[in-house]
Amino acid sequence: MKEENLNKIAEELNQERKLYADLANALPAGIYRIRVFNEKSLIEKNWSSTADAPYVVELVNERFGQILNIDLHDFKVNPCIINELIYEEDRAEFVRLNVEANLNLTPFSWECRMIKADELIWTKFESIPRKLANNDIIWTGTLNDITERKNVEQLIISQNQELKKLNAEKDKFFSIIAHDLKSPVSAILGFSEHLMESVEDKDYDQIKEFAGIILLSTKRAMSLLINLMEWSQSQSGRMLYNPESFELNTVIKEVILLFNDHAEQKSISIVNTLEPELWIKADKRMIGSVLRNLISNAVKFTQAGGKITISTAVEKDELVICVADSGVGISKVRMEKLFCISESSSTQGTQKERGTGLGLILVKEFVEKHNGKIRAESTVGEGSVFCFSLPFIDGKI
Repeated sequence: MKEENLNKIAEELNQERKLYADLANALPAGIYRIRVFNEKSLIEKNWSSTADAPYVVELVNERFGQILNIDLHDFKVNPCIINELIYEEDRAEFVRLNVEANLNLTPFSWECRMIKADELIWTKFESIPRKLANNDIIWTGTLNDITERKNVEQLIISQNQELKKLNAEKDKFFSIIAHDLKSPVSAILGFSEHLMESVEDKDYDQIKEFAGIILLSTKRAMSLLINLMEWSQSQSGRMLYNPESFELNTVIKEVILLFNDHAEQKSISIVNTLEPELWIKADKRMIGSVLRNLISNAVKFTQAGGKITISTAVEKDELVICVADSGVGISKVRMEKLFCISESSSTQGTQKERGTGLGLILVKEFVEKHNGKIRAESTVGEGSVFCFSLPFIDGKI
């Protein structure tokens, strides 16, 4: 009878173990229970060594092995193999926190990177201690794969950083625009008043002079507003890339006409050396904006009597278009900041013309829309050359 009772108890215990194992294996988290021996020295050397681990694994579920892609039998035989899976930069901290938690009997909670089948994953260990009568410590805890959560967190951090950068650039941009619009608008208002007075006095020489200043100021304000509109459209995705075949010379001549008055006023000659009937496939509106900004800057920063040359060259599998001037040139410090809106600032031309630096930002963005590149060379006092490339499409310009 006694033997039957023992068998019955053994069977019940066996059933409970199976139930407990089934329950543990059904959980989405890795489950583990380890015993840390009191008689073994709790020093970092022991926790780092695979030969003399100060603890044994008393329980571990299947999910634990799946998360780390390890054989549970190997883990029970040599529990410190887990150290070898920890990303090298995180390993020392893992060991230190384990020693600290055991010495202070404080809960262990740690997120770390681990190597799973040559793939980097994020895991989180959480366990609580229970001290036994013999001063051994039982740790019961969970292991979770938090890679997806970490990736989302990193994405959010990256997006927040990008958002901060964009907001800073936007604030800088609007500050520059507001500052530089003030000058031509003030000139238009002021000389309009003078113009009215000159009309009453019938001073036709002054009327012509003031009207010319008003016209030039209006053009400058319009140029700023056009750049503002194009930048806004490009940032909001409303300016679509729409390549088409067109004759490049036609567009260049149209742009030159926009600046003829200003160039003549400064006795600057604009020379177009392009071959006739040069057809390209690109976004006509964007290329027009690129040329408009480059030629505008060339006129602005070239002294009276200077020269601007527009040329092209074929380099490997791309067409390179250059705008060169004999102007004041650009210092090395400013060259490094030309295409960065966060660094751009107003710069006066040779007749105190104002600029925002936004034009070059648009140039860079529109050229890159064509998978092209923009580059600049300059020597202070001698002039500058801005070149942009347009890769051939289907082997053609």
